[in-house]
Parts: sequence; structure tokens; C-alpha cells
Amino acid sequence: MLFDAHWHGFRVFGGVPARGIYDNMKTAVDRVGRGKERQVNIRFLAMANHYVFEPEFCNPAAGWEKGQVEKNVQDSRHQVLQGMPGFSDLATMNAWLEQRCLEVWQETPHGTLPGTIQDVWAEERAVLMPLPPAFDGLGVSEILCI
Repeated sequence: MLFDAHWHGFRVFGGVPARGIYDNMKTAVDRVGRGKERQVNIRFLAMANHYVFEPEFCNPAAGWEKGQVEKNVQDSRHQVLQGMPGFSDLATMNAWLEQRCLEVWQETPHGTLPGTIQDVWAEERAVLMPLPPAFDGLGVSEILCI
């Protein structure tokens, strides 16, 4: 599910960023050490290498590093999901959610930079790396053991 979410995110963004900032989620980090020391999950690292981006992890117990992101998610959830219609299947719901997110990006001021989220995203899209085929993660541990 994590791999699929990355591919769909990169697809909607129009490419792959140079780095991704993550909480120390168990699907990505096997062990948190001191400071920035992490034992990254081998499958997560294989995915990051496939898309050629650098994962960066927040410091433990440093809520200020991810608080802004969590606040934006909370606000967006209200904007996107309010008035959500019923759907006959998951694919239809996902298509509606993607379209609704794009609409919200057009309407929402960026907050720190001039323009909307879409305006800033359009500038950033120009420097994203091309999206390769989706990473499936199958056989990663077998390949790494050879």
C-alpha cells in the first residue's frame, strides 16, 4: 500500500521530488538510533532507490518538524471530504478524490509563498524527476540476498 501510494502521489505531482520527508513510521524505519541515525527498512530503501529520491526522517519527539504537515492534512481533510457523495466502487471514489484535491489546490493560498498551492506546485513541477514505472517491491529481499 505504501509503494502504491507513492506511485500515485508522484503521478499526480507530475514527477518525483529529490527528497521525501517522513515520520519514523515502521513501514520505513526498522530502528531509530541517535540523532539522524536510522536503520531503514530494506524494501522502503529499494523503493526510494527505484524512484531515485532521498528519504529524510524527522527527529524523534520533535513534533514541530511535522506539526505543520499534520495541520495541513487536518485542514485539507475538512475541505476535501465535506459533501463527499456516495460511490459505487473504490476506483470511482479514488478518481473523485484526486479531482477534488486538484480543485482544492486551485482554491487554497499557499501560506508562505505568493499564489495558491497549484501556482507553487506548477513551479516545482518543472524541477521534478521523470516518473519511472511503478515500483512493485516484489522479490526485493530475494535480490538483495544474492
